[in-house]
Parts: sequence; C-alpha cells; structure tokens
Amino acid sequence: MRSVERDLRLLILAASAGSADGWSYFGFGHAFVANMTGNTVLLGLAVFQDHGDVLHLVISLGCYALGAMLGSLLTGSVRPDTVWPRAISRTLLLEALLLLAAAAGWIAIHLHASNAPSFNLLLATVALAIGMQSGAMVQLKIPGIVTTYITGTWTSLLSGLVRFARQERHPAKGQDPGFEERLLMQGGVLSVYFLSVVLTGWFFRHVPLAVGVLPGLSVLLVAVHGLIYKD
Repeated sequence: MRSVERDLRLLILAASAGSADGWSYFGFGHAFVANMTGNTVLLGLAVFQDHGDVLHLVISLGCYALGAMLGSLLTGSVRPDTVWPRAISRTLLLEALLLLAAAAGWIAIHLHASNAPSFNLLLATVALAIGMQSGAMVQLKIPGIVTTYITGTWTSLLSGLVRFARQERHPAKGQDPGFEERLLMQGGVLSVYFLSVVLTGWFFRHVPLAVGVLPGLSVLLVAVHGLIYKD
C-alpha cells in the first residue's frame, strides 16, 4: 500500500475522533471520548465543585481505557513490517459498528422512541469505540502521529518545526528523509480534527439528528477500504 493511502486513512480517522469529541462534549454531559487529558482535568476540578459532573467523566475515562486495551489486544500480534495490518481494519470495523449503533440510539432519543437508550449508554459506547481506535493506531508505530489524542501531535509538530528551522540554517548530512512528510502529516491531522469539530458544531445547530453519522461512517470507510485493498 502506498504511504499516501495510509495517510489519507489516518486523516479520516482523525476527523472521526474530532467529530466524536464534539458530539460527546455537547451531547453527553460535557465529557470527551478522545481527549482524556481534558477529562482528567475536568474530573479533578469536579471533585471539589458542589455540582461537579463526575459520572460522565468516569464513564468516559473507564470505557476509553477498556476500549484501548481491547484495541491493543485485537491488534497486538501484527507484524512490524506491515504498513496497514488487516487486524487493524477488523478492529476499526468493530469500532464503526459501535459508533453507528450509538448514532442510531442518538436518533432514537431525539425521536422520543420508547426503547431509546440512555445518554450514559451512548457515551460509554462511543468512548469504548474511540478507545479501540487509539489502541489500534499505536500498533502502526508512526512517530508523532496518533489520530485520537491531539496533545502529543501538537507537541511533535512544534518540536519538529523547531528542528526543521535549525536544519534550514545548519544543513547536515544524514537527515531523516521522511521528516518533512511527517510534519505535513501532523499538521494535516490537527487541521482535520479541528475542522471536523467545527462541522459537528454545525450539525448540532442545523441537523442535530445527523450529529453521530460522521464518526461512524468515517471509520467504516477506512475499515472497509482496508479490508478490500490489501497491502
């Protein structure tokens, strides 16, 4: 598989994580499903607040942790020389099914269906799914790029830009040939993550029933493509 195809898949997955974070924060009690740093801070603050929302944060953190462990378990036996192991695509397919199930539950709630699930169940499902993506993406071992937790991508990008500026002033032999491409990819991941959150905000205002569609369909697209097209 060409690296451009892999990078496109990663960008789509970053968009799904950004959209899921926006969905969960505005729709499930101000808890993130990908940004565990934010959840940890909010949980710490909620401990000493009179009306702090601890439950949603604990659900998200706990289910994300379970998902990350499950994703690692399902993809832990991949070969290091494989660009995109099929185990990752199978894991992403399971994630997509969970996200689409949550999207269906979201629609049922807004249509006041009698058998609609609770918001807490939807939060748990989405956090579990995004945790699975995180556990799977770690197996790709791409330096400085993970599709779900963006703080590390910010740090890698900014550190890389400093390194790039130094190299421009003091060129040296033996430079990493993929260094500049990784910088571009890190910038791309941050951009699509941000834009997907903006798009999710637009959905909340204009088409609230469709808020959960973007995360599920994005991951499904990547999973199906990975299963159809072998490395």
